[in-house]
Amino acid sequence: MKHLDLQNEFRELIAQLRFQVESASAMGSYDTHKVAEFALCGPLRELYGWTALRNLNSEAANSPGIDLADDLARVAIQVTGTADLAKIKHTIEVFIDHGLNQKYDRLIIFILSKKQGSYSQAAVDASANGRLTFSASKDIWDYQDISATAASATPQQLQAIVNHLKGYMRGTPVGLADEDIDPPTEPPESLLANLIELYFPNTLYIAQMSADLIERHGKRRPGQMRKTISEFNKDSKKPVPSGYVTHGRQIISFLNLTDSGSPFRHLIEPGTYEEHRSEDFLNIDPDREKVFKSLLRSTPQQRLYAEHVRWEHEDRQFIFLPREDDQNQRYIEWRGEKTATRAVFDRKYNKKDPSKVLQQKHLSFAVQFLHFDGDWYMSITPSWFFSFGPNFSKSNYAFQNLSWIKRQETNQSVMNHFRFIATWLKSIDEETLFSSDSHAVLLSFGNILTLDGAPSLDESRWLYLLTRENTLAR
Repeated sequence: MKHLDLQNEFRELIAQLRFQVESASAMGSYDTHKVAEFALCGPLRELYGWTALRNLNSEAANSPGIDLADDLARVAIQVTGTADLAKIKHTIEVFIDHGLNQKYDRLIIFILSKKQGSYSQAAVDASANGRLTFSASKDIWDYQDISATAASATPQQLQAIVNHLKGYMRGTPVGLADEDIDPPTEPPESLLANLIELYFPNTLYIAQMSADLIERHGKRRPGQMRKTISEFNKDSKKPVPSGYVTHGRQIISFLNLTDSGSPFRHLIEPGTYEEHRSEDFLNIDPDREKVFKSLLRSTPQQRLYAEHVRWEHEDRQFIFLPREDDQNQRYIEWRGEKTATRAVFDRKYNKKDPSKVLQQKHLSFAVQFLHFDGDWYMSITPSWFFSFGPNFSKSNYAFQNLSWIKRQETNQSVMNHFRFIATWLKSIDEETLFSSDSHAVLLSFGNILTLDGAPSLDESRWLYLLTRENTLAR
């Protein structure tokens, strides 16, 4: 049916837009974000009846606080690639500081990548300070929200949306086929994706949680089970590796739960162990695939912690720590095209009072897991984390510092961060990742994914413009 074809085409285009934004962000390029603002304007106008919705940045560069607005519907939209709570709070504060809450009744924050599973309404309310009604559950959107709305759109609406997205995604007028464009005269080039090959064990283990653990959890939400397990382990003085997930009343891990020496024995009911082929488990249904990806995310945490790389749950990223508490800098040697040294941690002191720490800066990276045609990849998105104190708590100035450093870094800088992290992961993998120790992390990392046959681009033509734009922004 034509309607289903249009729905499928919309899904593919919106997923492509998200993928391009994430890839561009990983490379430190934010021009795609600007195009995404225009690309989203049409679909939002069609789906929600905001007939006067327009891109404010086309009228005045870098409109403060918001990017899209419909003055008639009194709706304002901020389009961003940053999904953390700090960005949400900052957007609300800027929106109010510029008096936009007097002009618009509703603020929507649209995340170009993927929003977090939840946001603190109390933190949002504190930023709004009674001057704006903002729902953390209803006013933070991503591609899933508009996809859900598009499912009930009319064929006429979908056709208009698809035409609009094609115009921006293909970079050519609707109706002009790719074959009508002259082929490039320059030879094609190879591109590096921010993806590395990922390998995991063929077998995973599942066991039922013990009655004592279930009783301890009580009426807590299912999402708090890891917290319950942590408390249970502390009371029993029996720590366990972080390489596991919970699903319902089950514990799932690549670590052998049937082993008599398993550190998980006190958490599970005897005789309830099961072995499954990893591929069979993740193919049961989409929900199992999500569980499996959560397992892939938790599995490296124990191994990387041994390398003084800590998982920051709130920010959903790994951060490099110093190897010693009194270490002010940490450098790691790696080999790309040549041997080099990378700074992954830097502690600076106040010049006026050298006893006080001014800033602690950590190289960090977020990961996602992707499945293409039977092959698994891990995406790596480099970033920076700013902390204070001996426990490396997130700095209150982290968002401002991160915004500043992103404006300074070029695509090449971000690519070098990615290549370093990918190379470093593979190097520690080769050293001990497949240790016979039962606590070892059982993931292995391969090569960086290379895409061949891409059109050759003369980067000098736009690199100057990007540099000039950053200079003007400062």
